[in-house]
Parts: sequence; C-alpha cells; structure tokens
Amino acid sequence: MAIKQSMELIDGAIRLPAQVYRPQTPGLYPAVIVAPGGMENGVISASDWIATRLADAGYCALTITYRARNSVDDPQDVILGLNWLACQSDIDRQRLGLFGHSRGGLTALRTAAQDSRIGSVVSFAAPADIPQYVRSIASYAPTRYRDVIQWIGGTPEEVPDRYAMLRGLSYANRISQPVLIIQGTLDMITPMDHALWMEGALREAGNQHVRLELIDRMGHFCELTGQGYQFERVAGLVTRWFNETLHSHSPV
Repeated sequence: MAIKQSMELIDGAIRLPAQVYRPQTPGLYPAVIVAPGGMENGVISASDWIATRLADAGYCALTITYRARNSVDDPQDVILGLNWLACQSDIDRQRLGLFGHSRGGLTALRTAAQDSRIGSVVSFAAPADIPQYVRSIASYAPTRYRDVIQWIGGTPEEVPDRYAMLRGLSYANRISQPVLIIQGTLDMITPMDHALWMEGALREAGNQHVRLELIDRMGHFCELTGQGYQFERVAGLVTRWFNETLHSHSPV
C-alpha cells in the first residue's frame, strides 16, 4: 500500500492542496506528477486510482490541484510540483514523468512543451483542439457548451487568445519527450478524434516516440460497458510506459 501525505504547494500567496504517494520501501524514487481533470480546481481523490498504483509500482506520485477553475495557468501549477520534487532527497530528479487526465492531459502536453525536466508524458482522454471542440458541441450539446464557455471565460470569438493557448495541437512542435496517448473509443466527453489528431501532430513535428493506445468501447472515466471500470488496465499501460521511457536524462 502507498504511503500518502497531504501537503501544499506554495508560491508566494498561492497555496495549492496536493497529495504525495510514496512506495513503502525506502529508496531513491522516480516520480510522476498527476494532473487531474474537471472544470473546478482539481479533486485529489479522483486521481487516487492512478496515484496509488504508480506508488505500488515504485514511483513517487504527486497529485496536484489548480489555482483557478479555468486552465490558463495550469502549467505553472505543474511546475510548482516539479520544483517541490526537485527539493526532495528521495526523488531521482533525472526521472520525472507527467500523467494527466482530460484537462490534466492537455495540461501535461502544454507543460512538456515548456519544461524539459519532464522526461516522459502520458496524456489520457485529453481534448487536443479546444476551439474545435467548443464549436462542435454548440448545436448538439448546448448545456455542455454553456458550461465550457463559462469555464473558459467566453466563446472562441470573444477570447481567441485564450483558446489559442488551450489548443494542444499548437504545442506539438515543442514536445520532444516520449508521449503515450490513451483514449477510449466511446468517450462521450473527449471524442476519439482528438487523440488521433494529437498523435498525428506530434509525429508530423518529428517526435517519433509517440504511442497511441485506443481502448475499444471505453468511456472518459475508464468505464467499459458491461465490464466495469478499467483502472487496472489503464494503470498498467501507464506504468509500463514510464518503466520504458523514464531513463536518466540531462535536461536541455
């Protein structure tokens, strides 16, 4: 069982609740930051399924939260987590990974584009093109559309710069780390097309260490009709990926 410790990430007046999960056996651990999804500030317990399994696999997992409901500053909150990990004596600072689900998956891509301390990325069920996504749901999911534009702070026409900042595809040419994209084919929140677009953009930009794992009939929250939640299956993909890609490296 993982050893869990509640804490705060602090940057001046900003104090963000977080939780660190460590393996029971003492040692020097590789570490993974877990970036949650949702349109609030992040619910730590919602990521317990992946954080505990990472710790059981020998990783220190740090689940973060966000300073704001919208995603504009999310990479800065991941960077607070990276800074904290860099100060821990039991963390191998050359083996740092980043996992994100949904909003967190987009945050993982955006942060990897600007911080080379991240050695490997897993992006799960992430919207790769927020402007396209919002326009596509306007007519068939008006309630969802209202929720999303309220979350972002306006429509693509009203705040185009904010939407440009949240377009994951735009970061592809700055992501050189290995990237695993996990996507359920029956995800009714983030359509499968977004995973296909992101994989294509990364490869087109020259990143050939990209893997796309499509899980047939799985939804946004690991649910698989008739077979229950696929937490073990997804966590297995994640831990194997980090085992394969998180080798000691020197940040550039």
